[in-house]
Amino acid sequence: MTVVAFSRARFTPDDLTEFGDVAEAKLRLGHWAGITRESGRDYDRLLVLLPGVDRPVFRFERDARGRYSLSFNDRSGWYGIGAGTTAAECLAIWRPRSRAARAATAV
Repeated sequence: MTVVAFSRARFTPDDLTEFGDVAEAKLRLGHWAGITRESGRDYDRLLVLLPGVDRPVFRFERDARGRYSLSFNDRSGWYGIGAGTTAAECLAIWRPRSRAARAATAV
């Protein structure tokens, strides 16, 4: 029997669920216009399109080492705004903070 190894550069189903949890509300509320996916030998990417913008503005990526990164494009290039060893850790910037965390920073 031949076993084909799962590429570390590919999103797992759990990664896609984690991203989908963030994206669902942003798409439903019209904050995001759409999402496209690019895959290559050494990466898997989800590119976020904003309403009225003709290019991707955010990029969520998993690289060949299995690391996650989140980047922002301001027309000058891509800039890192998040990273992590898990999708949830990387996407934490887009997760709403708890009321307790907001209250602690307000004091």
